[in-house]
Amino acid sequence: MRKSTFILALIPVLGTISSCISDEENLDAVFEQDLQKIEQYIQTVETEYTRRETIGQTGIELLFLTEQVESEELPEVRDTLAVNYTGMLLDGTVFDTSLEQVAQENDVFNPNRTYEPYEVVLGMSNVINGWHWSLSQMKEGEKAIALIPSSYAYGNQSSGPIPANSVLVFELDLVEVRPYQP
Repeated sequence: MRKSTFILALIPVLGTISSCISDEENLDAVFEQDLQKIEQYIQTVETEYTRRETIGQTGIELLFLTEQVESEELPEVRDTLAVNYTGMLLDGTVFDTSLEQVAQENDVFNPNRTYEPYEVVLGMSNVINGWHWSLSQMKEGEKAIALIPSSYAYGNQSSGPIPANSVLVFELDLVEVRPYQP
């Protein structure tokens, strides 16, 4: 009886101590864990890539699957991009794709949707920030695997089959860049 009373008395004290950890410290800890998960993924990925780029301080890593396109400029904010994509969790579970065959092979096929390149207005569309950052570093015709920390995806919120604090993996194929026409 004394032991359970002691434990019950200890709960508010532990709650007070844990509340002293700021949200920013929690976000920093999750971000560091995400970076570790991304590095582990890169060390074990079996896909051949031609180059690796880190996007600033975001922690987003791009593993390019094609040779660098020399002649094209990077897309700019408000350009319309047509993108084929496959979104996965780190364990390879596919949760969405613009490719019908990939959807069928991974049991995410929806007969009520069209499977075609997804249009994104760079910097404007309602997609995760990790997409805007990743696509801003790709040229038309390039393919890359984007490894996106949770803070640039859905953060501490779950979204459908995506658990909270998930690092996301996107295979991106930038099919077309249409410059902004004011």
